[in-house]
Amino acid sequence: MSLRYSGAVLFIGCLGALLIVASAGRLGEAGVRGALLGAALSAVAAIGVMILLARSYERGWRSFLGALVGGILARFLIVGAALLYVGLRAPASFDLIATAVALLGFTVIFQCLEVGFVLRGSRGKTS
Repeated sequence: MSLRYSGAVLFIGCLGALLIVASAGRLGEAGVRGALLGAALSAVAAIGVMILLARSYERGWRSFLGALVGGILARFLIVGAALLYVGLRAPASFDLIATAVALLGFTVIFQCLEVGFVLRGSRGKTS
């Protein structure tokens, strides 16, 4: 399950990166770097959380819910740390708005994809 999900995340992430690079004229150099940073961080977080969920899936509902909450907290920490870094340490290198929009957009897309994979994987296992 996590290999197919990882492949889908990488495919969507690469497609999004191509669209970001294609719109470099409107975003500017710092905007492209910020959007690519947001896309990459979202993809890494999504793959990490799916691996965590896949490992806890067979261990029972408590372990699964713990992994789910841990994944949500990990995403919040990644998003917060990235925005703090971009806003405070590298404002000239990365566009803060482009980073935030890419982080939010890709996180929502990957979250929807994750829910679909988890629901497909739970068929016949729930009562």
